[in-house]
Amino acid sequence: MAIATASVAALTLTAPAQASTYRDCAYPHVCLYNGAYYNGSKLVQYRDTYAQNLPSNRKDKADSVVNTRNDDSVWLIDTRSSGSRYLCIPANTQVNLGDYALSGRGTWANDVDAIHIWNDNGLCSGTRHVTQGVIH
Repeated sequence: MAIATASVAALTLTAPAQASTYRDCAYPHVCLYNGAYYNGSKLVQYRDTYAQNLPSNRKDKADSVVNTRNDDSVWLIDTRSSGSRYLCIPANTQVNLGDYALSGRGTWANDVDAIHIWNDNGLCSGTRHVTQGVIH
């Protein structure tokens, strides 16, 4: 009995830490919202690490994003810009998209039509800051 208890304790100590749910966006999801991340209504949520298009009735409606993943960054993608553009959101970050300019087209609010979750170190261009760029 003591050996079984010690084994369970060892497993508990070595289990990876998990991020907690933020509002209605449970770990390990990335959620897009209509409205601010702290009070908007959820449009979609994703957890698979590959490029995905938003459903046609949800494209260009996101005003904010919540990334509850510990070790993964996410690219929000606007494919209709001159050259597809991305906004990189680091791990464990909440962002209002209207706070970020989209080259020549206002802000990122209401301009996201695809998403790519990267199974990486959770950083954007080596930092914990939101970054953006062009997909080549």
